[in-house]
Amino acid sequence: MLKNRYVGIGFIILIASAVFLLYALKIGPFGGSSHTPVEQATSISSEKTDEKKILTMMEALRLGYEEAKKHTEEEPLLISLTSTDDTPVPQGKNDGADGKRNAWNLQFGSKKGNINITMSIKDGKVNAEVRKDDNNLLQKGLYAVSDIKIDSPEAIKKAIEVLGMRPGDPEIEDDWIKGYHFSIMGFLTDPKSSKPRLLLRVKGISPNSPNSENYSLRMNAFFDVKTGEMVNASEMTGYDKDGRSNWKNAELKRTPGNK
Repeated sequence: MLKNRYVGIGFIILIASAVFLLYALKIGPFGGSSHTPVEQATSISSEKTDEKKILTMMEALRLGYEEAKKHTEEEPLLISLTSTDDTPVPQGKNDGADGKRNAWNLQFGSKKGNINITMSIKDGKVNAEVRKDDNNLLQKGLYAVSDIKIDSPEAIKKAIEVLGMRPGDPEIEDDWIKGYHFSIMGFLTDPKSSKPRLLLRVKGISPNSPNSENYSLRMNAFFDVKTGEMVNASEMTGYDKDGRSNWKNAELKRTPGNK
């Protein structure tokens, strides 16, 4: 009987200890209010993914190139890259003034045309779509990423200094663009040849805008991607009777670095 009594007391003590331990865990460092910091950390992480993350043209190109390499064993060749206003994050007049944008579209392909990779980069996030064709009928990649030596901050600085290029104003509907935009693709520069030349185009607004009819006048500056040289610049003058835009070669501002 005495032995059973001690066993019963020990069992009661064991149960009481377990209850106390559970209570302590509930109010201690691993229970109760300890969940709050975890929820805050998750919320902070979520908010960071919604922040506007801006990239230079080369930063976007390298990010896209690394993504393209994940989908093919062949060397991804660039077809085109362009910044865009197509993003839910509001775009302003100052976007692109430092050569950086938060939204980019890119396209890569293989040399023989059996794979095509299109992607968008928004706030540092890459979304890619891959197409494959065993008949090699897809648009072919043309340009090695390693050939591109100029970046958008350098190009926009020259466009502003040499041309007086202005940014597109969101409050002016006829400007069509917001801030400054950048594209890399093949352009036909020789009327005697169908072979495109890989150029960086900076797009903005002419310092002569608006014209006498109050039309906004866009402006383009073209740079050789290998040398960084500005090879051409053009600006709108207005529209013809059929509504097509008219363009002319832009006049360069005379600066110490432009003789």
